[in-house]
Amino acid sequence: MGKVSTGRTFAEAVLVVSLFSMIQLTSCSAAKKKVTGAAAPITGESGVFKIALECAYAPYNWTQADASNNAVPIYDSTAYANGYDILIGKKIADALGCKLEIHKTKWTAIPTAITSGKVDAGICGMTVTEERKKTLLFTAPYYNSKYVVIVKKDGKYKDALSIADLAKAVCTSQQSTSWYALLDQIPEAKILPALTDVPTMLVSITSGKCDLLSCDKPTALAATNAYPELKIIDFAAGKGFSAGLEETLVCGALSLNNTTLKEKIDAALAGISDADRENQ
Repeated sequence: MGKVSTGRTFAEAVLVVSLFSMIQLTSCSAAKKKVTGAAAPITGESGVFKIALECAYAPYNWTQADASNNAVPIYDSTAYANGYDILIGKKIADALGCKLEIHKTKWTAIPTAITSGKVDAGICGMTVTEERKKTLLFTAPYYNSKYVVIVKKDGKYKDALSIADLAKAVCTSQQSTSWYALLDQIPEAKILPALTDVPTMLVSITSGKCDLLSCDKPTALAATNAYPELKIIDFAAGKGFSAGLEETLVCGALSLNNTTLKEKIDAALAGISDADRENQ
């Protein structure tokens, strides 16, 4: 495919700044007709492209009450989904000649939804890890992420310049993510149990239960827009978390035997230029 865009104008500025006032970090509802229908596995020929995501992971995806800004109805719900994953999902669905169908799913249940055939793919801000590759097939990347930490502006670690400066921090992140594994790199860290989702993470830090959170930069930008008392520590090269290249690549996730759909999605992603990724 074409190179993964290194510019973040669209993913971070458009979604975080222009649309952030609409983000609902917890589920919401509206007086709309529910979207329902059978959930049968496809490979792009049935006319529906079903994807699983949390719809609570801004700016990649979130839940909102209405269809504004081209949001997509959530399957079997009165609410809608929006975000960068939704826009990428639309591009893929269009290339497949399909309608996009959104299935709101807990983060830890997304792999099962994929492997069981309930959905065709996870377009959900997921990065590649060796553990995930045992059960999932990954598409070409559609975004290149970066790991950062979130701290309080007036907190003990507000002036940290390196991972070493975070020594002995009380910290946590989301369960079943590469973010949580990064915490082991903090010297003498007091690592709390992993949390279920990003909203719960933000409650933890704003309530004083932890000193910092690990996550990727787009998520941190969304969080600090919602909570002005928080700040991002974006470490200089060589000062931050150590991670393999694959662990920063955000890709679609498929069942291991779904090579045909992978080829189609890869072709769709190859057709999205860097300019389109940034300026849709």
